[in-house]
Amino acid sequence: MHRTLPFFLAVLTLSACNKQFTHPDTSGIDLQISVDPIYKAVFAPGDAHDKAVALSNQYGNIFADYCARELHIGRPGDINFDDNFRQFIDYPDNAEVIAACDSLFDSLTHIDDELTDAFRCFAYFFPEAIVPQVYCHFSGFNSKIIVDSTYISFSIEHYLGSNCRFYQWLEVPQYARKTKTSDNIVIDVVKGWLYANYPDESERDDVLSAMIYQGKVLYCTARCLPDASLSNLLGYSDEQLEWCRSAEAAMWGFMVEQQLLYSTNLIDRRKLVNEAPFTTYFGQESPGRAILYCAYNIVCEYMRHNPQVSLTNLMQHRNAQQLLMEAHYRP
Repeated sequence: MHRTLPFFLAVLTLSACNKQFTHPDTSGIDLQISVDPIYKAVFAPGDAHDKAVALSNQYGNIFADYCARELHIGRPGDINFDDNFRQFIDYPDNAEVIAACDSLFDSLTHIDDELTDAFRCFAYFFPEAIVPQVYCHFSGFNSKIIVDSTYISFSIEHYLGSNCRFYQWLEVPQYARKTKTSDNIVIDVVKGWLYANYPDESERDDVLSAMIYQGKVLYCTARCLPDASLSNLLGYSDEQLEWCRSAEAAMWGFMVEQQLLYSTNLIDRRKLVNEAPFTTYFGQESPGRAILYCAYNIVCEYMRHNPQVSLTNLMQHRNAQQLLMEAHYRP
């Protein structure tokens, strides 16, 4: 049975990768992102059948997939689709939520510029990858991000603010509410596109591999968003980030001592890598997934020691143990 990490001494450990990255020269990259708010067309006034036909003509499989996979109302042309679609758009409780979504979306005056800058950086670091079309949808509080081969879409109702009453009504846990702000949209979109283009293909199914994969995604997100704070990238408050900085060496020592790094136990992986109010092994003062702070710094150290490695090569690196050794990580 694994023990719990004892009391931490609040000794600040300086990480090699907490400073902002230099913005790459993207002046030669001709790219412009313009968010298409498909949800506005879905909830625009009009007959449900006529609207479905128009949306199918305009968006094709994007609209069909959205209806089938996110709304679970079938696809246009299905025998009950028009009735299901009508019930969804006329559902009384949606009206107040959509009004809040409209207010939020209309306030996102810089979202196109922010996404354009992020994906110009993405194109700079991943020249072989596709840059997506970005949509904004309403999922009825289902998936936060949906991705396909050529597009990505964020669900607007998941970013209404950590104190939004809808999350209270839905009993969303407090730890999960803090990332439900508009500041997280661009971060989530970039992460979502990285996850889709570079899925986890690690050689081993252990805690270390899961950690390192998440660390790689965090590192590449940081390179595409060089002005983003590390606390926002990790989804932490400043106090939680400071906790991780102070506890980094103790966390890593505990992982080694308890032989957790190479555990293939699914419960260990979930407790250490999945979102949670705190990290079970590290006590209730720790943030959830606190070990990802170590993982991020491992990847930073690896890239510092191996400057010839491209971000594409990094994401395609499948041997977490080898990466750890070549990182020369010493928290």
